[in-house]
Amino acid sequence: MANNRIINLRAGWLYETADHQTPTSFTTVSEGATFAAGETVFRVTADTPQYDALAYTIQRTNESGNYEDAYNIRLNVPDGSGTTRTDCFHSVAHANPIAHTQFQSANTIDKGAHHTRLAFEQQVNLERSMGIIFDYQGNLFRGIWSGNTEARQLEEGGLLEAYDVTLTSSRLQWANASIRPIVGATITNSGKRYKIENLVTLGSAYEFGLMKKQ
Repeated sequence: MANNRIINLRAGWLYETADHQTPTSFTTVSEGATFAAGETVFRVTADTPQYDALAYTIQRTNESGNYEDAYNIRLNVPDGSGTTRTDCFHSVAHANPIAHTQFQSANTIDKGAHHTRLAFEQQVNLERSMGIIFDYQGNLFRGIWSGNTEARQLEEGGLLEAYDVTLTSSRLQWANASIRPIVGATITNSGKRYKIENLVTLGSAYEFGLMKKQ
């Protein structure tokens, strides 16, 4: 009997399953898909690198015949599973008092986006050794000045103003604060105020193009 199921799937992410004896032959699964006791492999692939994001939940049927959560599977860049991970779940079926299952183990057998993890670790190390502290809407974050220019270029259509400075900031600290930066907001450092003119989301960090505010 299919006494287990997978829920909390996220739109835009790819979810696949395979038998543990043939973990290279995957088929897609959808929200609420059920599976029987035994060993089952699930693989999730996100559209962008994630930081401690819930990917899906594995449920079992309990002794009362109701579904209950057994495992919450997450994607997290610092763990090396920023974009994808593959897990094998082992459960055992029981008949009494009614049909139900119990999970014995859950093991991660593959992770993805190690290059993003390495870039993240490099960014964090740089912030700790030579970074600055800046204020964003009353919250303090670490970052690295990565470029500075005062250039102004005359191009077709008028004068093009370059960014005064470029700042990179590791994404994990923003995720921990449940904050996503936006274009147009203000960053303050050492009493100087900067407007976010451009924002690029990298796998390891946010990259801000800043202009000094008068």
